Amino acid sequence: GGGRRLGRSMITDRLLRPTLAGDVADVNLPWSCAIYSVVNWMVAFADVEGIQIMCLKCLPYLLEDESQRTTAQRAGLTDSVLRAMVLFPDSIELHTVAFHTLVLLARPLGGNEGMLFHTAMVNTRGIFNNGSNCSKNGIVIMLDSMRRFAQDEILQAMSCWSLVNVALTPLQKSMLVKLGGLTVTANAMLQHPYNAEVQFRALFALINLVIPSETRPESEEMREFEREIFQQLGEVGEISEKEMLDASVGQISNLVVVAMKNFCSSEAILNRACLVLHNLSLNEEYHSILLWTPNCYQMLEWCLGNYPHDHVLQQSAGGTIQRLNSTLSGDEDLRARLAHSIRAQQQHSLEQARQEAVSLQEQERDSQAMDLS
Repeated sequence: GGGRRLGRSMITDRLLRPTLAGDVADVNLPWSCAIYSVVNWMVAFADVEGIQIMCLKCLPYLLEDESQRTTAQRAGLTDSVLRAMVLFPDSIELHTVAFHTLVLLARPLGGNEGMLFHTAMVNTRGIFNNGSNCSKNGIVIMLDSMRRFAQDEILQAMSCWSLVNVALTPLQKSMLVKLGGLTVTANAMLQHPYNAEVQFRALFALINLVIPSETRPESEEMREFEREIFQQLGEVGEISEKEMLDASVGQISNLVVVAMKNFCSSEAILNRACLVLHNLSLNEEYHSILLWTPNCYQMLEWCLGNYPHDHVLQQSAGGTIQRLNSTLSGDEDLRARLAHSIRAQQQHSLEQARQEAVSLQEQERDSQAMDLS
């Protein structure tokens, strides 16, 4: 009863059981069996952290192959990855490589990251529901890890990357938002403002997360499945995605603009940032928040002027400005307040520049005085 439990299959027999003569059986399994081998090792040595990390490190290379990815989803690899995260809650290395595996497991079949507007090929039940019922737990485990390791920038970048693909499945996206995915992603941006990888991945995740899902599943079977999942969530399941977004939109828009200013020479970051602002601007209720976010309007204009050949950026930034102008044109008071706010921001920037210049002059004088002495 106290011995290690093995994932019993023909492959574990070949992989782990000695032959009748007492020798180790053949471990040179064919490439098509690689995923099964790794899953069996993970199950057989579930309590050995080093083996779990070794298995997780080799999985992303295997999962680049689409047939291996399909096999992995069938073999219950997602459960093994999540189990490892739960059994070793304090291992940053294990959690980081686990998130890398989840990035690949959640990648749509027939596609890759960034299929933001093409979700037809995505498994409608998502990676947490293929033969298992740990969908809620899976997303809870991911978000809990992101909260506990908030200071680790490599883990934050990798976990935000996994959210990009997990959010491509409508049901998973809805659960992500309801369980606090927006605040966890915003916190990654807040904690690591000068890490380009964290900012890029977090912005990429927000593009989908800031659009509330409105369409319901077409089949009765999927509607029933969705009802069961949200019942599992309890009170959280009753909160709408929009309510969660309403609570975060001010912080998110501010963090997006800060990222744009910090990485104004990174076209990739500006491209994703403009898409987030574009998707927020689709809701007229958020226009006043965007207009009052310091430097938001100016940064959108700046992007339009400085990246004329990025068609996605031109479309998203241009569309956002158009919508904001439409709101401004119907409200004279709002226009006057915005003009006053922009003047105040410009004055503040000039004052900051003046103070920095004075500080530099003082440092130079001090330095010269020390040289003379």
